[in-house]
Amino acid sequence: MTTTPTAARRPRHRARVAAALLLVTATAVGATSTVTSARADDAVPLLTTESTAWSYLETGVDPSGGSTDPLSWTADDFDDSAWKNAQGSFGAKGGKATGMGGGYAVDTLLQQYLPGGTVDVPTYFFRSSLDLTADQLAGWKSLTADVVYDDALVVYVNGTKVVGYEDSRVAEHDGNVGYAGDGGGDPDRSTFTIDPALLHAGENTVSVALYQDRSTSSDIYFDFLSLTPVSASAEATISDVFLNIGADESQRAVSWYSDSTSAEEAQLALTKDVTDGAFPARASSFPSTSGVATDGQNWHHATLTGLVPSTSYSYRVGSDADGWSETYTFETQATGDYGFLFIGDAQIGAGETVADTAGWVETMGKASGEFPDTSFVLSAGDQVNTASNELQYDGFLAPSQTKSLPFATNIGNHDVASKAYEQHFAMPNVSETAGRPDANRAGGDYWFIYQDTLYISFNSNDRDDAGHADFARKVIAEHGDEARWTIVTFHHSVYSVASHATDGDIVTRRAELPPVMSELDVDLVLMGHDHVYVRSYLMSGTTPVHTDEPVDGTVTPEGDEVLYVTANSSSGSKYYDIQSQDFDFSAVQNQEYTPNFTNVEVTADSIAMTTYRTADMTVVDEVTLSRPADPTEPPVDPTDPTTPPVDPTTPPVDPTTPPVDPGSGHEEPTAVPLSELTEATHTLVVTAVDEAEGTLTATVPRRLAGAALDWFVHSEPVYLGDDPSDDDGVLTLRLPEGLGAGTHTLVGQTDATGAETWGTFELTAASDPLPGTPGAGGAGSGAGTGAGTSAGGSTDTARADGALAFTGSDALPLVAGALLVLLAGLALVVRARHRRRA
Repeated sequence: MTTTPTAARRPRHRARVAAALLLVTATAVGATSTVTSARADDAVPLLTTESTAWSYLETGVDPSGGSTDPLSWTADDFDDSAWKNAQGSFGAKGGKATGMGGGYAVDTLLQQYLPGGTVDVPTYFFRSSLDLTADQLAGWKSLTADVVYDDALVVYVNGTKVVGYEDSRVAEHDGNVGYAGDGGGDPDRSTFTIDPALLHAGENTVSVALYQDRSTSSDIYFDFLSLTPVSASAEATISDVFLNIGADESQRAVSWYSDSTSAEEAQLALTKDVTDGAFPARASSFPSTSGVATDGQNWHHATLTGLVPSTSYSYRVGSDADGWSETYTFETQATGDYGFLFIGDAQIGAGETVADTAGWVETMGKASGEFPDTSFVLSAGDQVNTASNELQYDGFLAPSQTKSLPFATNIGNHDVASKAYEQHFAMPNVSETAGRPDANRAGGDYWFIYQDTLYISFNSNDRDDAGHADFARKVIAEHGDEARWTIVTFHHSVYSVASHATDGDIVTRRAELPPVMSELDVDLVLMGHDHVYVRSYLMSGTTPVHTDEPVDGTVTPEGDEVLYVTANSSSGSKYYDIQSQDFDFSAVQNQEYTPNFTNVEVTADSIAMTTYRTADMTVVDEVTLSRPADPTEPPVDPTDPTTPPVDPTTPPVDPTTPPVDPGSGHEEPTAVPLSELTEATHTLVVTAVDEAEGTLTATVPRRLAGAALDWFVHSEPVYLGDDPSDDDGVLTLRLPEGLGAGTHTLVGQTDATGAETWGTFELTAASDPLPGTPGAGGAGSGAGTGAGTSAGGSTDTARADGALAFTGSDALPLVAGALLVLLAGLALVVRARHRRRA
């Protein structure tokens, strides 16, 4: 059926929802405006509900029956003259045109049941066509479509599939007729993009397959609201910007959608260097990986690297060719103790999308307002209710915090059915094998390290618990000694007390996963799925322990004991009632049908969790997971007579005596040429350059913390010695004499492996000769080296050769020995934060 373009009487729905979400975010407590209204197009829609007639087949018969090509019914030359013809919207509920949920109206009644009974027609087929000219096509860069459907939908243009919603079961059909979808309630609305390359001058065919999810579904619905071209001269429409956690605290990832097919990137600069949205020339650029999203746009992921602690950054995404997004900011936190927010199922769309979004925005606004220095957000999964619904993703991405706080997400059972999850989120170190149930659904276990904690996420929709266990074993074997705590997270709670607690798949996971958590010395497991708050007793495998002890205050695990916490809804979109039966693993359970979130504070010796009611910020539960004493590090007993005291008659060493040159006693190594450096080892972070003091501070990758490396500064390589960093990987060095203004490269290397790590830094002026160095004048000149700048800012003599002197692991000035004399007989144990595993 050929249609004539006409002015649309209905605005694009996604724009209407965006406006509603904008109002929600502007009025929610603690939130700021985060949703940009959809760009208005002046182009005339090619298809609309009111102007477009559709040929349709409602008999449950395969339209391509007898053809060797199952998609022959989507081709231009297919004969649909025997089909019915009408304008939309189309639908039925209980065989009638009334009572459709969500306020939707049925203009054309569909035959809901197969002849002679009340078994639903599995699949309906629709076709329409439009005539286009070559000039029209040349002037478009894309077309934006807006559709409503219940239960599943697949759209084809000239025989090519352009989008599918809730269609994962379609591939299982023998032919075109079958059931698909999730039967989630009211009809869903979505937008998607069509590439003009799929169109041609002349007649073009748009075909739609509409599916019932089961034989007893109560309703069916379809409305193609609009199909609107976007001018080739229009700037890119960039949306769905989201800040993701990185592989460690020096990284973040940014994900976004764009209707442009051009290459795009993320730009990063110090916030202080961005003026009125203008990025400085020295802003860093990070190219994106990209692909076609499930809605026909292009998804992009870019990883930001080289971040330093306690710094404010600004970023934007896009390109010079097609335009940039607005500018967003985030801050990195200081090293050491840190906090994060743990949230349960937001599941936007499980209730009413706008109301769900309002609750979610309020939770994030209050949580970030109360804890402004939090480091990231950990989501237990089910970000949306319908895996492919972009309007629900609009709701989840509505809070401004999704652009300023990095998120670590889990894949919920409501997220998994579409690749949209993998396109919206860019988690680090995602496995290509573990946690991937099939190629058609989102998947992948992943891990990251933040400060001194190893985080491991399972895609628990994959029922291969042995595969998850093997993944965790491998990650812990390779990275466990880099962390003091291990936290595992996944969606399907194994220790909850509401609707899902007795599901067969949960019972199986409960039997299989906890023994592995205990085996691997996991400290804490964070989960969701059951829309109720539950804290377990400490669990030894599947056995609750210490059940006769008070549940308030501090819990201290022994041996293989693990704590499990299940989060309630963070948006209020859905709750489940607590079951009447007793669950012996439950120490604390709460269901008050109000949104919650948990603030988690991590130190070297404890993980403190406080769960709040969003509405009034009162406390639901609080508990501290305390680390037991480390048996490998017994405390020093100051009364132990076998510990010899310091001889108080021993005179202190003259602090002006130059210490021994660490470079002496072995041959100076040869510098690795800059031409041999690779991006794989571009991992050194220069955190500060103090030109006035002549010092530089840098952090090596966690795996190299404490390792002895040979250090060189280039352009002309200057050897700096082979001192290791401290236990946190931090080095403080003194700049060598005469280092010129400009960009320099600092390289850590070994004879055996070559360059292990490197990074760059800039000087705005040449470094001056320092006191105590040749040509500098003043006391202290001569051979040997001195220490670098101390934490208090004092400066010792520099190396005679102009090399940088390290403070990260140099011996303390021996004057400290004199102080120990005054403390003879008292062993003062100063324990630096240590790694959990040697």
